[in-house]
Amino acid sequence: LIDNEHGTFTTESIAELSRIARLVEVTPIVRVPVLTYEQIAQALDAGAQGIMLPRITSAEEVRAAVAIAKYPPEGRRGSAMGRAHTNFRAADVVETMAAANRETFVIVQIETREAVEGLDEILSVPGVDAALIGPNDLAIALGVPGRMRDPVLEQAIERTIEACRAHGALPAIHTNDVALSADWARRGMRLVSISTEMGFLQAAGKAAADAVRGG
Repeated sequence: LIDNEHGTFTTESIAELSRIARLVEVTPIVRVPVLTYEQIAQALDAGAQGIMLPRITSAEEVRAAVAIAKYPPEGRRGSAMGRAHTNFRAADVVETMAAANRETFVIVQIETREAVEGLDEILSVPGVDAALIGPNDLAIALGVPGRMRDPVLEQAIERTIEACRAHGALPAIHTNDVALSADWARRGMRLVSISTEMGFLQAAGKAAADAVRGG
């Protein structure tokens, strides 16, 4: 997951990270900062195989973003072969567009009150593959900031899991707490994102320093 909402990645760095990920058979997914043609289409042309759409509030936003991510006739993404998304090789236009429309993974983020209230309509949009809970932002939106075990937040998460099951989408969540993520995996989450590379490095560095000082 290349987080360009809160990260500082350029198009070039997204392309490089996506290329390496594809070479080692890891699916690169880019969280775009805004739902614009430039951000979504450039990330996909740069080699991303999935797009994460943050701070969704309506099905209309999702329809517009999915249309950018998909080629005609399903959407309006412009066609350019011989780029990172075709491994810099020439490709049959019709076959490539059909494959991309079939395989490009679209994740909507459920982290606003409006998204929770509009779950059924949002998840009914053709092309939505997963709905990922951002519990920190969702807790803030629901008036229970920082309370990851608050019943108000948990009910919204459970409602999202049920809506995903009803609409054939994958329920997903990101947390910085392994135990919390494991608990939600047991409760029905199918995609689980935990911490960040910086978070893991900081935790390991602290553990090492504490062990040395303690010794």
